[in-house]
Formats: sequence, C-alpha cells, structure tokens
Amino acid sequence: MSRLRALPPHGVRRGFTLIELLVVIAIIAILVSLLLPAVQQAREAARMSQCKNNLKQIALAAHNYHGTWNRFPTINSQGGSYPTLYGGSFFTMILPELDKGNEFALYDFNRPNSDPVNQEVSGQKIATFLCPSAAIQRSVPSCQDDQGRAPGTYAVNMGSEDYDQYWAFGPPAPAPRQNGALVYSDSADGYTSIAKFQDGTTNTVMVGETAYNLPSYKFSTAVGAADCAGQSRFSFTYWANPFVGSTACTTEYFFNPKDEGDADEATARNMSRSFRSDHQAGVNFALGDGSVRLIGDFVDADLLDAFASRNGGEVIDEN
Repeated sequence: MSRLRALPPHGVRRGFTLIELLVVIAIIAILVSLLLPAVQQAREAARMSQCKNNLKQIALAAHNYHGTWNRFPTINSQGGSYPTLYGGSFFTMILPELDKGNEFALYDFNRPNSDPVNQEVSGQKIATFLCPSAAIQRSVPSCQDDQGRAPGTYAVNMGSEDYDQYWAFGPPAPAPRQNGALVYSDSADGYTSIAKFQDGTTNTVMVGETAYNLPSYKFSTAVGAADCAGQSRFSFTYWANPFVGSTACTTEYFFNPKDEGDADEATARNMSRSFRSDHQAGVNFALGDGSVRLIGDFVDADLLDAFASRNGGEVIDEN
C-alpha cells in the first residue's frame, strides 16, 4: 500500500526572520538619513527665497514712499534723543505701501510704539517683516521685555559708523550726520533721497536681516529689562521700535555673529547692533536699487563698510 505525504496548506508562506527584519530596518534608516538632508536643504532654500522676497517688498515699499514724498522714510517717525525717541519706525511708515493702510491709520505717532493704544498695531506679527528661517521663540523664555510688541527680523542700514555718535548729542543741536542709506529724522542730514546716494543705489545696502534671537552671550545690563541682566540671548528687535539695534543696524561691529562674545563685547551690545541672520551662508540685504543679494559671513570688513556707506566714494571691487 502506497503512503500519502502530507502537503503543506495551500498559501502558507514563511515569515521574516529577525535578521531579515533588522536588515530591512537598517536599509530604511540609511535611505532616510540620505534623503533628510536633501529635504532640509530644499526647505531652507524655500525659506531663503521667501526671505529675499520679503526684503524686495520692503525695498519696493520704500521706493513707493519716495515716489510720493521725494524722500525715503527716516529710521524714526519722530525726532528726539534717547530715551524720548518713540513714535514709530521706518517699518511703521511703509505700512500703507504694503497694503496695511488700516493699520497705519490706527497708529498714533505721538505715542510710544509700546503704548497700549499702539499695541493693536505694533503687536501684530506681519509676515513681510519676519524671515521664515528666524527662530522667533526666545531662548530665555523668562527674559521678556516685549511690552506687547511683535518681533521683526529686518533692520535698515544706518551706516558704517559707531552708533554712539548718534546718541552723544543734546537738543537743540542736531545729531551728527550719518552715512547710511537711511537716517534718523533729527540727524544733521534730516532725511535721504536717491539724489543723496552718491555711491549709487546699486552699491549701497538699504535693509538687511537682524535675527530675533542672538548667539549665546551675556549682557551686564539690558535695556528696560532688569530681569534680563546677565541672561543670554537677549535682543529687542521689534518692527515698530526705532531704536538702534531694533530696526537700525551699523557695520561698525560684528557681522552675523554666531559665536559667544566676551564680556566687553556683550556689554557694548555690539552683537545686537549688527546685521545677522539664522541662515547658514550669510545675511540677505536689499540694496538701494531694490535688488536683493546674500552677503557671506566672511565678507571683507572694508567691503562691507563700503556697501553700508551711501556717500563714502569707495570703489567697490568684489573680485
């Protein structure tokens, strides 16, 4: 009598072994590690493009303002010496050119930008004034001096000179002349226009980036915020605030500082008065002609100062 062999059930398959499963997981992990940097780079490229577009819109708004008033907006909307310098900033004055006419109409330029009446406007986060790569959340959450004001990550170019020259004067004498694309209303210049760009609008930066958070360093004191004294990473970049370091920067000090500063540098607040960004490659700038370009971290200091001056007579050779 013949024997019948038992056949395996139809359709039954052998499962993965542990080793095979680990190999598959390892392959997936390798693929993810290879693709993730490319995805991150693509996202940063998109953010970089949006940042440049923001600067272009700001520069275009300044030129539209110039077309109406035959002059560029000043850094501050109202004259006066520190700490009575209040009112609004360059960014406040270009609101109508950015389709923010209603906000502009609500703003009271005779009150501080932190006044409760103005916080309805100065407390608004405006996308055009924020670089998408910027880290908006403060690194020291307990250190706050916002006074209801919204952050901004762009600042106008006030020139290549020491900002202390601006504060070291007393009314009724005007502040010293400034060599930047834009000036304070109570400076000896009074205002700037295209005609005053003796170096040419293509050779002068108008607006650049200024990161909301700063590198890790210490302030011995903090403007208007005793609880911030000695804390790291403090800045006060609010788009409606006309103070130096908030919406106006100079190339006199650091450029795009990303490293820890020593006590003297931090005490002088050099970092907060410098153009800086959260990009890895450098800082984006809008030039006086409305074009936008990236200036790398290792730019020659003299070349940077030449870009910051509207009337220095420098010959710019980028080669």
